[in-house]
Amino acid sequence: MKAVKIIKVVSLSVVVASVMLVGASSTSEAGNRCTDHCADVYKVKKDACRLIPFKTERKICERRAKEAKEDCKHRCR
Repeated sequence: MKAVKIIKVVSLSVVVASVMLVGASSTSEAGNRCTDHCADVYKVKKDACRLIPFKTERKICERRAKEAKEDCKHRCR
């Protein structure tokens, strides 16, 4: 019983790791690495903002995330 669970966990982790590697390789080839990094950081911050229940505070958070993205992009140049 334990062996079956271990096999399932290992196979699931292998699948997840392979998907992450494929996704990372296609993203890094797509364009400028620095601006791609800025976009990724922005997406993470915006996802965190979506957890805020109050609309006004959420919009402020999203605006700050966008400003941070623009600042990051300016540093890339």
